[in-house]
Amino acid sequence: MNTAVILAARKEQNSCIPYPLKEFFIGDGKKTCLLERILLILEEYGFSNILIVVGYQKHLFTKFVNKNVRLIDNQEYEFTSSMGSLAVVEPYIKEDFLLIESDTFFEKKLIERVSKVEEGNCFCITEESGNSDEAFVQLRQGRVQRISKDYHQISHIDGEMIGVTRINKETFYLMCRAYEQSTNNRVNYEYLLLDNTELIDRRFLMFPSLIWGEADNEDDFKMLSNYVYPRLRRKENPYDKENLYAHLRKIFSEKHIDDSWQIEQIGGMSNKNFKVTSPDGCEYVLRVPGIGSEGMVERNNEDVNGMLGCRLGLNPSIRYFDKNTGIKLADFIHNAEPLNAGTIQRMSNMKQIATIFRTLHSAKVRFNNEFNIFHEIIKYENLLMKAHGKMYEGFEEVREQVMALEDYLFDLGVEVKPCHNDLVAENFIIDENGKIFLIDWEYSGMNDPMADFAALFLENKFTAENVEYVLKKYFDGNVPEGTSQKILVYKVLWDYLWALWTCIKEAEGDDFGTYGIDRYNRAIQNLKLISIKQ
Repeated sequence: MNTAVILAARKEQNSCIPYPLKEFFIGDGKKTCLLERILLILEEYGFSNILIVVGYQKHLFTKFVNKNVRLIDNQEYEFTSSMGSLAVVEPYIKEDFLLIESDTFFEKKLIERVSKVEEGNCFCITEESGNSDEAFVQLRQGRVQRISKDYHQISHIDGEMIGVTRINKETFYLMCRAYEQSTNNRVNYEYLLLDNTELIDRRFLMFPSLIWGEADNEDDFKMLSNYVYPRLRRKENPYDKENLYAHLRKIFSEKHIDDSWQIEQIGGMSNKNFKVTSPDGCEYVLRVPGIGSEGMVERNNEDVNGMLGCRLGLNPSIRYFDKNTGIKLADFIHNAEPLNAGTIQRMSNMKQIATIFRTLHSAKVRFNNEFNIFHEIIKYENLLMKAHGKMYEGFEEVREQVMALEDYLFDLGVEVKPCHNDLVAENFIIDENGKIFLIDWEYSGMNDPMADFAALFLENKFTAENVEYVLKKYFDGNVPEGTSQKILVYKVLWDYLWALWTCIKEAEGDDFGTYGIDRYNRAIQNLKLISIKQ
């Protein structure tokens, strides 16, 4: 298969430049756009017959035409949808092909895998993302049974469709005939693909923890350029594999380590995480600390606290930990997936997280350190100075207001319990039986449990309804007075601290887009909601 069809005809509602053509920075002062990235990936994997369906602002696409790329005009783009655009390429299709929606952004490993599928139809799906334009997928007997953008029509959400699909030539012919008979010119291709195939013909590839997204409005485009692409840059430039083998040789000193040991990067924000599979099928997670972590994380504390997390049944088993380097090897939980912005707020998951918090906060153990956010701010400021970095404009006034929150918190009442302190969705992983584990104990320590809740709600954009649900589950229905005020204060503290953290990381050479400044600005806005009596 060397044919790909890219759908790019749609009229944008609020942009004179189609979003697939809007440029964003990729580092070193260079820019690219979604379409250029897609074309480069297709070229890398040998696609030599690429058809771009254009319509809106079609003259802007001509610069991409070459011997392998041609433009196909959908003259009725204003009155049709994705199937209308797809149908216009029928005269040019002589084989099975790869269909790509031009506003879709994904890791290149997706194209690598789907291009190896030798025949038939194949959907690309991932876990529910929490985006505003999801195409939910329901599976049955290892095939795609149903797709709908209305979750009310899906009895069991098994994933979300990514805008990349392998389509069989004969199936495409049936889709075109069905479209000719359709009275709805705005029908989307995925529904005709379902209508013209049997269940057995709807295979799929699952891409857990995939970095991907869509950019069909200004908010999505900002998310892509400021957050998603910087994450992808860090993931697609992993540490040298020979160095990883060297770590494994030290860990497994009695074994012969060579390229029969499979290594695959599986994410990580501040660190780099790799799935390691031994020749006999044993699976592990190798964690390598990222840029600028020295001085920010006390590895001895992480070692002690992480092992206590294992004893509490919250953290997967740790096989190896180097207190000097931070290199860690833990058991890989087979078929487990990290939660994300969409799945973390499912009721069953929120209920289990409340139980995890209750187990952690009520444990009769003492972590190796105290995590006092005010003390951490001072420590991070010193690290920022050593890195010759600087905080955002106007921080002096903001800092004064932030540090004044310490007395306000004591008036509200502070408890000190074992806390995790880094409650991003990716630090919750769920196994195939539905059990959730809490991983990555780098920033753990004795802290106020309300700081954990503030981190959970802030990092994962919990709705007010779900905040109330989790707190009621945790407190058995009796939420103490003052809880919401304490959580708001801790939200400000977390945002200010992680803004500092970002400045340190970027002073050391990392790139987090607008992550830090966005947190800083949110802290300023939340400070306005806090009234401190002078």
